[in-house]
Amino acid sequence: MINGQPYYPNYQPYPQPMPVYQQPVQTVQNQILTWVKDEKEAHDYPLSAGQSIFLMNQAEDYLYAKTCDQLGKTTFIKKRLIDESDNQENKIDLSGYIRKEELEAMITDMIQREVEKKVSEVSFKAAKTRRKSTEVN
Repeated sequence: MINGQPYYPNYQPYPQPMPVYQQPVQTVQNQILTWVKDEKEAHDYPLSAGQSIFLMNQAEDYLYAKTCDQLGKTTFIKKRLIDESDNQENKIDLSGYIRKEELEAMITDMIQREVEKKVSEVSFKAAKTRRKSTEVN
């Protein structure tokens, strides 16, 4: 007996486990906009479940939105970009339209004329009815 412990001549203690080095988990950064060469690359862009991304076409004026739901189903949307600052031909010609105030004035005028017309019809019918009742007496 040594130090109060029984002595075993062939005893070898279990080796202590080596500390396991764990690599840090790489997190996917949620990028908002990624540039792609063409539409095919945008379609093939990998997404994990629950992830969404906007992809901008370098060659053409297209923006793609790609979303992957929790079940892994992807949705792909393609939109064409138009630069409004340089494109003067897309300006809307407003000469054929009227302003809101003008429309409200026209509606008010039409309602007033309809009311006056109804009032004159009612007063005409009332006068006609009075004439008939006086002729009978």
